[in-house]
Amino acid sequence: MRWAGLALLALALFASSALAQQADLDSQLEQENMRLRLDPNDIAAHQRRASIWFRNGDNKKAITDLDEVIRLMPQHAQSYNNRATAYLRMEELDKAVADYSRSIELGYARAYSGRGAAYTLMNRYDLAFADLDQALRANPDDADAIGNRAMAFAQQGQFDRAFPDYDRAIQLSPNNAVFYQGRGDAWFRVSQPDKAVADLSKAVDLDPGNIQAHFTRGKAYAQLNRQDEAIADFNRAIELIGNRRVKGHAIIYVARANAYAFSGHSEAAIADFDKAVEIDPSIAMAFSGRGTIYATLKQFDRALADMDKAVFLDPDDADIYNSRGTVLFLLGQPDKAIADLDKAIDFNPKQFKAHVNRGAVYATKGRLDEAIADYNEAEKLRPMDPEPFYRRGLAYRQQGEIAKAKADLKKALRLMPHFPEAKQALEDLKSGNKK
Repeated sequence: MRWAGLALLALALFASSALAQQADLDSQLEQENMRLRLDPNDIAAHQRRASIWFRNGDNKKAITDLDEVIRLMPQHAQSYNNRATAYLRMEELDKAVADYSRSIELGYARAYSGRGAAYTLMNRYDLAFADLDQALRANPDDADAIGNRAMAFAQQGQFDRAFPDYDRAIQLSPNNAVFYQGRGDAWFRVSQPDKAVADLSKAVDLDPGNIQAHFTRGKAYAQLNRQDEAIADFNRAIELIGNRRVKGHAIIYVARANAYAFSGHSEAAIADFDKAVEIDPSIAMAFSGRGTIYATLKQFDRALADMDKAVFLDPDDADIYNSRGTVLFLLGQPDKAIADLDKAIDFNPKQFKAHVNRGAVYATKGRLDEAIADYNEAEKLRPMDPEPFYRRGLAYRQQGEIAKAKADLKKALRLMPHFPEAKQALEDLKSGNKK
């Protein structure tokens, strides 16, 4: 899912400082409506109302007012920049680039940062970095440009370069929610959910209506197995979306469905997967997730039908092959499971769950050295996750390596003290039961 959060970094926020401090935007909106009823060509009223629409998230109405401003003042560079930012938030990227370019032609240098953001969303990174460099040559302390560059680095997976830029952007603009949101998302993507939650909580504090921050924090909570908090964040994101139903929103229902599934609420999970498919029939991960639940409910025909549909929709997705491999394992087809898990790891060698799952399948087939190798890889990917230690401990126990088994099981319990399976396995070993 691609969110418009990046677009927010490009703001030259066209509201006046007085408007920025207005607590009652509805009252302010009515004042501007009254002024425009008296004089439909009141340029300042159109500008102020556009800013209100923008702050309320109604980009289409903001664009309508900015169209009028530009009609009345066709050489006003900042209005092109502001309309471009509204287009950017709507992901109408060609229109955004055109307006940013016109703003630059008219002498508004800050538009380079916005155009750089648009190019980033278009995956045109050479053009994006050229624009962002131009913006920073004009002003090395341009927090928006630095934040946009951080997002561009993160989108390319260059986190070693993204984090210093996010840190600098936050230092320059410590109350900008979007910078915390971006850095929190980056922390989540490098499997640092605790740090992600900290940054995303700051983003939510600064901007309670930030859908992306709630969504990503929910995913981070889920990764920390704090499913109730995850569900609360997904609920809030869905509440903020309201009645809007666009394809990108389906992913939130998928995320909440997964949290419900991990919490043991299968019916609620299936309902959310159904909703995701209703919103976006091409969303492969909804079919994959629903198929996994059907498999746990032993509705195997439905499970495989959903998994096959998921693979058809997205034949290059590592997560989907991991999910289908898991289902095939549950169905007692370990060789087919391994084939799918091999594909998952081929597509993404850093797929943690695929290594854990393939290790489990290998273990059931008695291929313990291969199982341990997979658990070793999983440990490298998530050294603070107890599951690889637990499963490797079981594999060592099968091999008769009791000291190694005990060490791994103890490590799993240190990482997650309430891990009943690991606790029982360790007690069995201490009592001499090696089965």
